[in-house]
Amino acid sequence: MTTFDEESVVCGACGQVFIHHALTSTNAFGSPDLDTRPPEMRRSTMGAWLQRCPACGYSARKAAKFGERFRPVLDGAAYRSQLASTEYPMLASTFICAALLAEAAGRRDEVGWGYLHAAWTLDDAGKDELARSARGRAADTFLGLLAEGQTFAPEPGVSELVVADCLRRGGRGAEALPVIERTLAQGHQDLIQKILVFQRVLIQRGDTSPHLIREVVEGKQGMA
Repeated sequence: MTTFDEESVVCGACGQVFIHHALTSTNAFGSPDLDTRPPEMRRSTMGAWLQRCPACGYSARKAAKFGERFRPVLDGAAYRSQLASTEYPMLASTFICAALLAEAAGRRDEVGWGYLHAAWTLDDAGKDELARSARGRAADTFLGLLAEGQTFAPEPGVSELVVADCLRRGGRGAEALPVIERTLAQGHQDLIQKILVFQRVLIQRGDTSPHLIREVVEGKQGMA
């Protein structure tokens, strides 16, 4: 069961008081996607992952917290244009706006996840080209972190798995292959290795569609 609670938030950027439906509990049944997107019911809770002020558009995990160093971003053309866009679903714009603020703060892991989360919502809206673009931004950010020896996922090898899937889904499979080969050579736990091999098979087939980790566990799609 998924439950929410109404939370009164005072926007740290403009002082507006608004109600946020905060996630209090959820669960997940089934398999995550290869890029770690969770199954239902957690999949449908993304609207609660960030808070967005309806007055000024400030988007953050905790909108009550605001640093004036973010003011130029919040008032900037890129941020205001994203907020006003009718091409993007509101939730996708919320994630992208939060990513713009995270970039200004130097929190590049949050930038990458913000764009990937935006891609998930764009997938759901059938906005394939916009989703591809958002995945590209996520992939470029994550690749930069990996090049510096930084990871952005808690378990060894998962950061590389996410990058590989972002690149494959974004039509950049050739760029994913070196990431896959380097990570395979590191000898991670068995499931990680199998997912990497699966990604390589999908790239060789030109497959840019979403796939589940369950397919690897069950030996589907040429994994047997």
